[in-house]
Amino acid sequence: MAIANTFDKGLKILELFTLEKPRLTLRDVAERSGLTKPTALRMLNTLEANGYLMRDRSKAYCLGLRFLELANAVTERLDIRHAALEHMDELLLKVDQAVNLVIREGLQGVYIEKRETSHPVRVYTRIGRRAPLYAGACPRALIAFLPDKELQELLPQFTFAPHTASTPKNIEDLQARIKRERALGYCFSQGELYEGTAAIAMPVRDHSRKVVGSVSLAGPSASFNEEKLDYMIKHLSRCAEDISREMGYQVRKGI
Repeated sequence: MAIANTFDKGLKILELFTLEKPRLTLRDVAERSGLTKPTALRMLNTLEANGYLMRDRSKAYCLGLRFLELANAVTERLDIRHAALEHMDELLLKVDQAVNLVIREGLQGVYIEKRETSHPVRVYTRIGRRAPLYAGACPRALIAFLPDKELQELLPQFTFAPHTASTPKNIEDLQARIKRERALGYCFSQGELYEGTAAIAMPVRDHSRKVVGSVSLAGPSASFNEEKLDYMIKHLSRCAEDISREMGYQVRKGI
């Protein structure tokens, strides 16, 4: 109980430091925490000795460099590739179709990670490959679920190139597909970049609810029949949600 009580007091002190009040004196800490000055000083000394607090030239306390180390550890954990790997492996085991992870760079989607299927007939995607955001399920999932204002500002920037006969031909065509995909909750493409291929994709969001990537299942069109599609969508949805949670996103029903 004594250790827990001490821990609570330490957290209480650390939570006093904010963007509005980054520096506090011993008197400030005692008054704001409700601790006596001797108790506050003892806690401050312990926190300072362990790097959680430091003193500036005026001898006021501020958060220490230990928090920078912890912040870097959190940033590393929130990196989308690291967040996705385990869940991509799980999805591959359940569905046995190629799993791709894509992020946005300008007007293109960049494939940054993949997991290959064991099928003898497969869709090969190399890491580093780029594709226009308007074509293919995985690139399009990066924009299909953007806020309306952001999407409308983006659409006129595209120069539509006919990769195949199924590639979106213009803004109106793309908008119609996006409207349909928003209603479904996922993007679906058949032969938009390469003939005979198909893919389904869903967005990955971060703690601010921003779309920061997309995850997809891709393979020969024959593998994406109605019998298998519902099963794929179910597990892809779970994978996208799990990666998003790793990125700090709080999944809300219907969003």
